Amino acid sequence: MCGEELQDYLNQVLAYLLKNGVNRQDAEDITQEVALKYLEKQEMVDPEKIKAWMFRVALNKRCDLGRRKIVKDRYTSSYKEEPVMYTPIQQVLRNEEAAECQAILNKLNPKYRNLLLLKYGFGFKYEEIAELLNMQMTTLKSALYRARKYFVKGYNEVI
Repeated sequence: MCGEELQDYLNQVLAYLLKNGVNRQDAEDITQEVALKYLEKQEMVDPEKIKAWMFRVALNKRCDLGRRKIVKDRYTSSYKEEPVMYTPIQQVLRNEEAAECQAILNKLNPKYRNLLLLKYGFGFKYEEIAELLNMQMTTLKSALYRARKYFVKGYNEVI
C-alpha cells in the first residue's frame, strides 16, 4: 500500500469519527492510533480488507475511549475538588508517612523501586512502562505484584 492510499483511508476514518460525534482531538488521537497499529501489524492484515480493518480498529478504540470516560465520570462526579487544608499535626503526620514510604522504597530492590515509582509515582500505564523498560506485559505485571508485596511487607514491619 502506498502512502497516499494509507493517508486517504486515515482521512476517511477521521471523517467517519467526526460525523459520529467524536470530538476533533479524540478523533485525531484515535486516527493516529489506527495508523500506528496498522504500521505495526500490516503484514497480518489482508491487503483487500485494509479499509475495513482500519474502521474496525477505530470503532474499538472509540468504544474503549467511551468506557474510560464513563468510568472516569463515575469516580470524579461524586468527588469535588476543594483546597485541602491540613492542621499542623496532620501535616507532620503526612510528612512522617512520606518519610516512612521513602525509607521502605529505598530498601527495595532498585528494579522494584523503579517499577513502583513509574506506576504510582508518575502514573504511567502498564503499556507505557512495558515499552519503556522493554518488558513483556505478563513479566511487568508479575514484577509489579512482587514489588507491591515487598513494599507492603516493609510497611508492615515499620508499623
